[in-house]
Amino acid sequence: MPEIEPFFCDDLVYGCNGAGEAACTFTEPLLIELYHSAAVQRLKSIYQGGITAFIKPERQTTRLDHSVGVALLLRRLGADVTEQAAGLLHDAPHTALSHVVDFVFPSHEHTYHEEHREEMLAASDLPAILTRHGLDWRWVTDADHFSLLEQPLPRLCADRLDYFFRDGVVDWRMFTAADVQALLAHLRVWDGQIVVDDLDAARWLGESFMQLDDRCWCGLNEVGWYAVAAEALRAALAQGVIAERDFFGTDVALMERVRAAGSPDIQRWLALLRPDVTFARDDDHPNLWALPKVRAIDPPVLIKGDVVPLSQLDPAFGRRRADYIASKQGRWGLRVVKSA
Repeated sequence: MPEIEPFFCDDLVYGCNGAGEAACTFTEPLLIELYHSAAVQRLKSIYQGGITAFIKPERQTTRLDHSVGVALLLRRLGADVTEQAAGLLHDAPHTALSHVVDFVFPSHEHTYHEEHREEMLAASDLPAILTRHGLDWRWVTDADHFSLLEQPLPRLCADRLDYFFRDGVVDWRMFTAADVQALLAHLRVWDGQIVVDDLDAARWLGESFMQLDDRCWCGLNEVGWYAVAAEALRAALAQGVIAERDFFGTDVALMERVRAAGSPDIQRWLALLRPDVTFARDDDHPNLWALPKVRAIDPPVLIKGDVVPLSQLDPAFGRRRADYIASKQGRWGLRVVKSA
């Protein structure tokens, strides 16, 4: 095998620009080879923000940025190299346009890429690499085997924390890298899970996560654009312009095929993918429907040797969180309210 260069995580979110090269350089042969694999490098061409990256130029974070960030966060939390590798690979099955596919094929949990994980990865270069390092590729690429990497909502995990940090600092500028560093100082691993050792830090995390979900992942315009893109993609599928396998490619390649279609039905939906198009929730007179996923964490807080959810320590937060989830759950009717 030819020698492969280590890779450096030059990352604003975790302060790597000022932390020194040694702290943020991955030198382990397994991680180096996985990083340079075709399957992981493909993630350079998958935007974290899905269709929104084509509408708002500032949304340029990629799935590779996020995957490397997850591996780095796992390292900071003391995870072993295998779990860091799992973090680096956890988004390798992601489809083009990220979670737009979950609006094309709707489900409450938005799990399309998890359901197609084995099919997609089996055809990649990852099984051979992992086997060469003595690892079972099916086991390593199943994030559920790693408790720091993946947890169900409302718990904390490296995947969920990194996309919160990354979107909050880089894409939405809702808080700063210094805020991230302040929170990292209060993250601990306790009995195999990520916890917060300070009540105020847990409140900041819980409230900020909910605010970012409201503005970003479950924001009205974000959901609207995803739903519009899904309509265009479903029309393209129905007309044979694209096939389901095209979702296993890259964002630009998929969008080029759809945009080149001469179908008025497809073009009608594509014309709504603009920053000056906004939406309102309207179940009575909708232009389209969407089934978004609401994300609201309940940070576990380490208090005198016990781990207690923030909602139990702060009932007011618990009520706000419950009300927020109730306001977002279920199928949304959407009406286009502005189209210049």
